[in-house]
Amino acid sequence: MILYIDIIDACHLRCPTCVRGVRAFPNTDKKMTVGTFRQIVEKGKRDGAYQISIFSWIDPLLCRDLYAYTAVVKEFDLHCEISTTLSFPKLYNFAEALRTIDAMTISVSGFEQSIYEVNHRGGNIDWVKNNLEVISQLKREKRTSVDATVRFLLFDYNRGEESKLRDYANYLGLRFEVLIAEGHPTLAPQPHEAERLVIERLKTFSSKPNQDTRGKVCPLIFEHITVNADGDVYQCTAYGNYDVMKIGPYLDLSREEILFRRYTHPVCNSCPWTRRPATEQEKLLLSQALSYRVGNEISGRVPHLSLPAPATPVTPEGYLVPKSQQAEWTSVQIDER
Repeated sequence: MILYIDIIDACHLRCPTCVRGVRAFPNTDKKMTVGTFRQIVEKGKRDGAYQISIFSWIDPLLCRDLYAYTAVVKEFDLHCEISTTLSFPKLYNFAEALRTIDAMTISVSGFEQSIYEVNHRGGNIDWVKNNLEVISQLKREKRTSVDATVRFLLFDYNRGEESKLRDYANYLGLRFEVLIAEGHPTLAPQPHEAERLVIERLKTFSSKPNQDTRGKVCPLIFEHITVNADGDVYQCTAYGNYDVMKIGPYLDLSREEILFRRYTHPVCNSCPWTRRPATEQEKLLLSQALSYRVGNEISGRVPHLSLPAPATPVTPEGYLVPKSQQAEWTSVQIDER
């Protein structure tokens, strides 16, 4: 599994396609201590995490001592990943952090400012380019081995920017990929009342599933666990960290209890996210979670919630398929894992 940890509660941009973009202003005062982070990472490794991703609904580079957190991840010999817009006029302790970051994804949506700012609202593409050049130089000087990927979010209005960004990334010696974006910054932005809509779903909850899920599961409850700056687990990486989606303190809950609470959560029951056939391991994990809840001792505990997922499926054009559609593309491959 991948453990996503928001060590702060802040992002400086207001992207209309992001849940964070329509929420309150950054709360830069809310920050997880390095000590708590270490405890969470240690528990995550015991629970079978193979990767720590220091992001979910934040930009981790707002944390000026990010290097202290990434160093902790490497203490436990886990893969360390961040995702960022890289849209900063100045970065603090950047080179130091890059020494202990294995992978970094830089999300962009345009090469020209007039296109870039449509989705990356409040961002500056020149700052992004300057920082990409810093990464390129650090890699040339062997001061970092970070696997940096420029990820272009593809919408209908920015197709002409793809070749410009691809050429630029190639020039800098960085990876480049195209992800078919979900939503649309002008035609289908995240609704301002997104949290209220989730609450309304809870009010009208029915125990009858909204789709035939017998023998099927949502992969997200096995592959990802997300923790906010307070150390609380939330239901899912597909939703914002709303209070109604809070599961409980990560350090106080067993892996089995967390899985049980997520699997039985009414929002999960009513979510249209595409299910896929459950693996034999996932069936055993759910059985152990229920057994734990009723007070039984767990024998033969499964060491991992999930192993690394198959490579992200791509379209015939070579574009990455968005997360919400990946189960449809990979379900026929699951038994091979």
